[in-house]
Amino acid sequence: MTSNIMNRRWLLESQIAQAWHDCISKDYSIQRINSERSLQASFWSRLNALLSKNRRMFIEPCMTIKTNGHVRKIFPDLVICNTREVIGIVELKYMPRATPNYKKDINSLSIIAKHREHITISNERYRGQAVDKKIYTLSKSILFVWAGVHTGINSTIPKQIDELPYSAGHKELEGCFIEPHAETNKNSGPKIYKRS
Repeated sequence: MTSNIMNRRWLLESQIAQAWHDCISKDYSIQRINSERSLQASFWSRLNALLSKNRRMFIEPCMTIKTNGHVRKIFPDLVICNTREVIGIVELKYMPRATPNYKKDINSLSIIAKHREHITISNERYRGQAVDKKIYTLSKSILFVWAGVHTGINSTIPKQIDELPYSAGHKELEGCFIEPHAETNKNSGPKIYKRS
């Protein structure tokens, strides 16, 4: 991915960063988040308030991917769409008392990125009068996000490795990946920051 493509998602990236900041500083900090599900609900609510009305979000939609004759199903935590296509995929992790566990999520995002031209999602779990009966393809300029609540990185990890984004080594995520963090502390509020 070129930085030119990434620039097309600067608004979504800033909305995600703002929603993450509000989710952590307003909801986590007053003990309203106590699980990954409540983190998901808070983040969805904060982001939904910032997105324009032509955006749509799906929570844990099924993405079916066929690779090497095998079918794999991935359920990302949150998928963001415009009127035609998926423009963002978010994986969330809630581990406020542990170091971040991100490898499975990054692997899932990497697989989606590699096979994006063969993946679609739809709102098929809805029952009632059809309002939006669309099938969404994945955008070529999609933004992939890993966001987590966790303690600081283990001090035994060399500093230069600690500073690398979790997507390091996944070429398909270059230029289209961000990772907002909320690093918890025993006696103070979380440190909120973003890497890309």
